Amino acid sequence: MTPTRDGQVVTFYSYKGGTGRTMALANTAWILAANGQRVLVADWDLESPGLHRFFAPFLDPEQVATTGGVMDLILEYEWENARRRETGDARPGDWHREYARVHTYAFSVSWEFPGGGTPDLLLAGRHNPDYATSVTGLNWDNFYNRLGGAQFFDALRADMKRHYDYTLIDSRTGISDVAEICTIHLPDVLVDCFTLSDQGIDGAATVAARVRGYEGRRARRVLPVPMRVDEGEKGKTDAGRALAMRRFAGCPPA
Repeated sequence: MTPTRDGQVVTFYSYKGGTGRTMALANTAWILAANGQRVLVADWDLESPGLHRFFAPFLDPEQVATTGGVMDLILEYEWENARRRETGDARPGDWHREYARVHTYAFSVSWEFPGGGTPDLLLAGRHNPDYATSVTGLNWDNFYNRLGGAQFFDALRADMKRHYDYTLIDSRTGISDVAEICTIHLPDVLVDCFTLSDQGIDGAATVAARVRGYEGRRARRVLPVPMRVDEGEKGKTDAGRALAMRRFAGCPPA
């Protein structure tokens, strides 16, 4: 029987693309697994998924092409919720937990790590012709407000923490409903990736302030991480660092 864990959920986020966020996540997952940790990497960049490409040499292409993921979990919960409403099905109050199990679609990379370590992969979803329609057609307000989306994500987070030492979530960029699920609802820790440009720093700092100011049941630790630092342009780099230090003052807390 697999022992119950009390893992951490860590989101890798960037306000703008091109920071190297996904590569940083993949490298972190590999290092953790090499140190005996059970790791889940989850592709939550639903509109532009690609996390699996960083593990491609250790994956079966057929398995990648045919296995469901985050969107499948969400849609299956949504469909069952709608069915219960239509039929008046009076199932137990915790019925949603059955649909919030990452092992339904998570699978391991083909590599043996010491000490029982492993990176498992949860794809964004099954890439069939209906995938894009499903992503663009999902009404997040309805999912949260009418279909109990919060209880679903609470259960999914609990399932991740129970089965893995670390869950690393690759969030989409920018500000959106999906990004807020990844930056506020799910994580214990937010790795806030940014380049040392004014726009990159301002966007990342705005999101960090929003996460830190959120009044929830638990604190979320925010770790600002400058990316793609070019030491060859010392003047620009020093100015960017100085701006970042001001915008991220007190983050993370001492």
